[in-house]
Amino acid sequence: MRHRLFILFSLLALTLTVWACGAKKPPVKEPAIAETVTDAGADEDADAEPPAPKSLYERMGKREAIAKVVDTFMKNMMANKTVAKRFAKLKGPKLDAFKESFTDFVCKETGGDCEYKGKDMKEAHKGMKITEAEWNATVEALGAALEEHGVGKEEQADLVAALGKMREDIAPAPPAKK
Repeated sequence: MRHRLFILFSLLALTLTVWACGAKKPPVKEPAIAETVTDAGADEDADAEPPAPKSLYERMGKREAIAKVVDTFMKNMMANKTVAKRFAKLKGPKLDAFKESFTDFVCKETGGDCEYKGKDMKEAHKGMKITEAEWNATVEALGAALEEHGVGKEEQADLVAALGKMREDIAPAPPAKK
């Protein structure tokens, strides 16, 4: 009898195992969902032109930021032994007027809407005989002012390039010796 019970339980266990493991139905495949897109008309932005790149004036922080750079630039120039004598008489209202005019000049040259009322650079520096050392000191003073006010490297390079075009008008190379 024990033997029969053992066989019966074994068959029952085997049946349950086969039924539990092998009698599974394959999973039902769900139908694919197709996404329906309705035409909403032409994309309004598709024909729009990309925004124009910002001017150097805007990238530098506009007139207010340029005025701060010019103020520091003038302090640097007056502290520089190579060029300080050129600015010795510029004090008080004369210095303020010079900084205002130079700010307008830089503003205009960088793409701002400021109105520069001063002379062109050739006329303004005519007869001054600015040396290469003075030109280099000026560029260094400007670079230091730009750095101090956190003006980016690209903007610094663009400004120096814009002003550098006027180098021959401001500090012409001396005539070649014969």
